[in-house]
Amino acid sequence: MAFAAALYGYMKFTQPGPLAADTVFQIERGSGIFDIAAELEKAGVISDANIFAAAAKLSRLTGAGAHLKPGEYQFKQAMSMRDAMKLITSGKFIVYKVTIPEGWTTAQTLDRLRGNEVLLGDITLTPGEGQLMPDTYVFQRGETRDNIVKGMMQAHQKLVDELWPQRAEDTPVKTPAEAIVLASIIEKETGQPEERSRVASVFANRLRLGMRLQSDPTIIYGITGGKTKFDRSLTKKDIAEATPYNTYRINGLPPGPIANPGRASLQAALSPAKTKDLYFVADGSGGHAFAETLEEHRANVKKWREIEKKRNQGGEEAPVMDETQEPGEPAAVPAETAAVAQPGPEAAPVEQQTPKPSLPTGDDIQTSDQQGADNQAPEPETDVEAAAPATPTDTASQAPEQGAAAVPLPRPKPERLIEEAPTAPAEAPTTVADATLNLKPGSVIRGAKGLIPIPAPKPQMP
Repeated sequence: MAFAAALYGYMKFTQPGPLAADTVFQIERGSGIFDIAAELEKAGVISDANIFAAAAKLSRLTGAGAHLKPGEYQFKQAMSMRDAMKLITSGKFIVYKVTIPEGWTTAQTLDRLRGNEVLLGDITLTPGEGQLMPDTYVFQRGETRDNIVKGMMQAHQKLVDELWPQRAEDTPVKTPAEAIVLASIIEKETGQPEERSRVASVFANRLRLGMRLQSDPTIIYGITGGKTKFDRSLTKKDIAEATPYNTYRINGLPPGPIANPGRASLQAALSPAKTKDLYFVADGSGGHAFAETLEEHRANVKKWREIEKKRNQGGEEAPVMDETQEPGEPAAVPAETAAVAQPGPEAAPVEQQTPKPSLPTGDDIQTSDQQGADNQAPEPETDVEAAAPATPTDTASQAPEQGAAAVPLPRPKPERLIEEAPTAPAEAPTTVADATLNLKPGSVIRGAKGLIPIPAPKPQMP
């Protein structure tokens, strides 16, 4: 009798199950064997909860099987109870992924986690900018958002601890915090992995020479705080606005990161390429052309303008960069930047030619050819376009050479709307009496018989 019952149970346990189609089922954490068996039977995954529970207990007692593991599982059509048990004890539950690209701000990252419907709970942690590790994170249904954020912070700190001891001896950054700031700027300036080390060398060389970084992404972060998209072109007013992050206006690094950098950008910040480059501009292929001198850079700018001219003639629109771009996408950069002597007080405006529209840098945005001259970004401005320190020019009418402070053209003064009444000339005295107060030797007064000269006084005799 017992043998017959065991044989019947084994046959039921191994035969195809009642499931008519593939289905997903969640095994809740803390559930017991009988609870799990009852829920599976109720969901139509298995045909007999008692047989399933008995087999699970027997398997555990004999050591032939492992514990049933909580998680979300996908059960196949007509899956037997034996196969269902193997699946649950294997822990091969359904996993979900969330990808945080390099160069995203902390606000963008947290917004993505809040919008994930699989995660649970509010975010109570408050990570700072540059403290989250960009990566793809895998989790189960029911994972909390705080746990994901905590994992990102721990991964970031682990990376910094790994790379900081490997830094180059001559790196201009003095602390891990400074390295993260520089890495975040590099991250926003280029989406090309092979360029990061060379972009880093441009900024490192500028820091060593005391030149301003002049990075457009820092201007944008100073305006948005990394919390909103910047969906317009930079203007002269933006560039002139003195925010703590505007590296056209401040010396050295900004006070904090402008994004969350990845491994490659942090490595580049700590060990830049050995170059003398001080400038870079788009080369038309998604990368950048680098230069050591302002003259070389201007030649590269000319090539870029020719490429843009041909593209615009062909009716192709120039790309507008999105701050949420995925890693590896090319970054639009402006054609030319201002030459600024560093450090030192700002110089007075100098005479320049009327600037033409140019493309902004990095992750920014692109200057539109249709924008008015008053609202477009000045041609000299971008990523890295400050000239090396040198002797300033003698006159303000000359074009700025290396070291001369080139600033946006002053706006023309508005035409006078109300004319001022001209000042009437003082009337000359008409009588001798009227002129008594103005009797100076050599002067002339009008008398009744005409003009009368006033003679010089004769010296008195001793």
